[in-house]
Amino acid sequence: MPPDYDLIIIGAGLTGASLAVALAGSGLRLGIIEPTPPGAGQASGYDERGIALTPASRQILEDIGVWPRISAGVTPIRQVHVSEQGRFGATRLHAKALGRAELASVALARELGHALHAEIAAADTIDLICPAELLQFQPDDNGMRLEIKTARGQRRVTTRLLAGCDGRRSLVRRLAGINTRQHDFLQTAIVANLSTQKPNNGVAFQRFTPHGPLALLPVERHKSVLVFTVARADAARCLAQPEREFIRAVEAEFGRRLGAITRLGARRAWPLVFSEAGRQYQRRLVLLGNAAHTLHPNGAQGFNLGLRDVAALADCLSSARGAGRPLDDLAILEDYCRRRRQDQKRITRFTNTLAACFYNRLPILSAVRGLGLLLLDFMPGPKRGLMEMATGVSARPPRAGPKESLIESEIPCLPAAGRRHRDVPPKSVTQVIDFEAR
Repeated sequence: MPPDYDLIIIGAGLTGASLAVALAGSGLRLGIIEPTPPGAGQASGYDERGIALTPASRQILEDIGVWPRISAGVTPIRQVHVSEQGRFGATRLHAKALGRAELASVALARELGHALHAEIAAADTIDLICPAELLQFQPDDNGMRLEIKTARGQRRVTTRLLAGCDGRRSLVRRLAGINTRQHDFLQTAIVANLSTQKPNNGVAFQRFTPHGPLALLPVERHKSVLVFTVARADAARCLAQPEREFIRAVEAEFGRRLGAITRLGARRAWPLVFSEAGRQYQRRLVLLGNAAHTLHPNGAQGFNLGLRDVAALADCLSSARGAGRPLDDLAILEDYCRRRRQDQKRITRFTNTLAACFYNRLPILSAVRGLGLLLLDFMPGPKRGLMEMATGVSARPPRAGPKESLIESEIPCLPAAGRRHRDVPPKSVTQVIDFEAR
């Protein structure tokens, strides 16, 4: 008996939902298993989180038909101001240096989630099983046999291929016996929205401090997303501080480049841990998003890297189906990982190097960092390279053909079947609850 699905995705967060939408036009039968019921844990309007999307991510979202649903609400980042606390040196990264109108775009994570799930609801080839919880899985002669728990009790579903998009603490990875390489930065990111007296004018700020980065991402003219990184031991105290006291602490670190902070939203804490799966695939199973690699947020690279992984995997699976190859052919996943290896290594090295370099308190290194930032502002070549790294744009244009494009460019080209946008109303709109890049 053939399996119920060609692919089952565990996790309907941004990464899992993106994979489903990218494959919606491929002819594959898809299932998504998500434990969080719709409507649970939604943030209030002011507290909705923003997520930075690189030009490469925008291209992918355009290819899969999602960008038109969110484009009206995104905020362009036209400049990034990078500095180190207590040092004169700074550098400014301008979109015009890359010949672009913007370096990145900030979208509300909830809106992106809604857009992805509207596409899922409109697709006849996708079943969203929610709320449902994966209990275990076991390979058999035809693929994977899954035991899941739903509101109606336990049931069994089968699939040719299983994709774990279930976050840093991935159950799929654990049940598969895949080990991880981890490093705890002993830091916690406190995330909140804030409003300022002066407009941000599309400028994002990244300020390195001895206890971690402080970042502001523009969401509206006077509103930004704050990422305030503190030592793990200080996180509880910072979360419990009265609002005015916390604002004073932020202004002491950031200054008043945007004037006084006039409003502060709810604060949430995220422990910062680097995690990388020892293997991203095995027969009939693949890991994506934070289940495969969880990065330090200092370069806002996590979801963007995961989305490029999604595009490459969708291309590999669609091409395999077009060629009549079974999805449990291990060579398909080997090809996928080969295509993505260089980009994943480069971004991992980039974010980990930033974390290591900027949080070393030796005076000589601090002086060198300040000088380096100052010199970088006057060196177009290295500065352009840094911007290309951060935005996911390769200096080399893609060659003809999907495989060469995925290898040579940081903007993967999806198959034609994945490029679409439906204007028809969805059958139902299911909210995305966990807006991490899982």
